[in-house]
Amino acid sequence: MSCIISRRNFMRGAGVGALVLATGSLLGGCTKFDAEYGLGQKASWTDSKGGTLTMLMTEAWEVTANQHADFAENYQLKVNKTQRYIYFRMEVNNNTAQPIELYHRRFGIDWFDPEYNDEQVRKAFYTWEKGNGEDGTLPTYPNANKVVQVPTTLWAYNNGTNLNSSSFGIVCYTGTAGQPRQENTYGSIPTGLSYLDCIGQITENMQTFRLVYRTAGKEVNFVLRPSDLG
Repeated sequence: MSCIISRRNFMRGAGVGALVLATGSLLGGCTKFDAEYGLGQKASWTDSKGGTLTMLMTEAWEVTANQHADFAENYQLKVNKTQRYIYFRMEVNNNTAQPIELYHRRFGIDWFDPEYNDEQVRKAFYTWEKGNGEDGTLPTYPNANKVVQVPTTLWAYNNGTNLNSSSFGIVCYTGTAGQPRQENTYGSIPTGLSYLDCIGQITENMQTFRLVYRTAGKEVNFVLRPSDLG
């Protein structure tokens, strides 16, 4: 099978990287760049065995020094007058026969082994930062300042600028939405229902925020605009 790729699509594909892969059973074909989903719109894929994966952006809001202070504290965000964050939740239903990798094992970070497992992910995400209430136990909520350092298979853009270089991150968990727990954080999207807490830094003049995910030979853009943020 051959694919005719325009220069525009080639440059766009190079921008999001050719390494954005999920599972082997969901890959194949030519990448499409015309699928775009907003708040409340569900994206779906079907693998070769008839299994499905769906993603739905259910809520989104902005976190600043004056908005959602409780959230910033729970997730240990460094929010001040010069730093603004966007937060949104993805509801994911994985009805394929296997978990889907969420983080790039190809890349290593100083505190993250490229062959990490769930326990390593959990320990890294939930460790208190030095001087931030550290008492020898892991906090209930993940440390978002460490989450944004992790290379994921979802790529984020603020006004076209790639945020995956230490500006954007994801925590995957099962259970009740909005109540992540240490034991429910994964290095991959499990089968069944789960949630992705997505956190990223944004610029003051944000016009569009895109989360890009590629699987089943199709790339989709989850798009947010300032009017979508609560």
